[in-house]
Amino acid sequence: MLFEAYAKLVNDFPEDCDQLFGQALTVDNSVWLSVDGYANPSLLFASRREDARNDIELRSISVQFSRDCGIEAADGKAMSGIFTVVRVNENDPDVTRMMLRLMEETFQVRRTPYTNKEIATRILELADLFKKIAESEGDIVGLWGELHILSRARDLDMAVQCWCLSKNAKYDYVTDCFALEAKTTLRSRRKHRFTLDQLRPGDEFQVYVASLTVVELNAGRTATNLMDEIYGKIGDDDLRPRFLAQCLVKGGRDIYRNTLKLSVFPDGTSLLILDASTVPVPEVAPNSLIENVRFDVDLTDRIPVSPREMDRVLSFGKG
Repeated sequence: MLFEAYAKLVNDFPEDCDQLFGQALTVDNSVWLSVDGYANPSLLFASRREDARNDIELRSISVQFSRDCGIEAADGKAMSGIFTVVRVNENDPDVTRMMLRLMEETFQVRRTPYTNKEIATRILELADLFKKIAESEGDIVGLWGELHILSRARDLDMAVQCWCLSKNAKYDYVTDCFALEAKTTLRSRRKHRFTLDQLRPGDEFQVYVASLTVVELNAGRTATNLMDEIYGKIGDDDLRPRFLAQCLVKGGRDIYRNTLKLSVFPDGTSLLILDASTVPVPEVAPNSLIENVRFDVDLTDRIPVSPREMDRVLSFGKG
């Protein structure tokens, strides 16, 4: 992983090095990871001098196209050539870890070199994502619960496909057959907040509610522990960056700094799946001018669906 390689380069950075210090990521030396004297990481892509473009300067990332570069390698050898340099303008370890993970998925090492046009397009897409992350108010407990439900899925790739991209989506998961809304709480009672149209969408489709009670525990796992575990199990190359981006948007910019460790109950009673039609809601007249009704419901004593139906919900349409 890029962050681990970056940390090693920072640790091994030579005292007398006045240029980039790095390691090749491909056997043909066409892609490099490097650090400078300020511990800022860069990805370097072999490019052509005639493939010139205007440089990109953003808050956390910059791109210099088709520049003459000298790189000192860990084995003491020097490498020079024309490279496009994608530089992360951060040296905070947690922020850098987040950005390198995104760049790792954005620029997957491949045999065909990236053109400067492709690099520019991907950087602008990353910039838009960074903005969403920076503006996001993280919900670590909610993210932890949604990730736990994903970890229970029979087919992980299918479940991730059903996970809604927007943190403000009406439901957390939408399949071809039903929608599932996840609610997670640290309280002893299963008290959750809903909107009326979440639980009573009409006859459009079936809706379920996943109520998860968790406890803070030293032996528990952080949201990033769960995220990394699930990330490593996703088989679809296109799903991994989507999953990662969604975790960062929902968890917020400081997701890697959050040390809250949570766990489910050992007796298997933490997760309940309920049919939304059985959850009580306020009565609103059909022609009422009242809208956007939000309310709290205590689901502690509600009757969950059968084990067979729960298994169907957690299959996310698979089987």
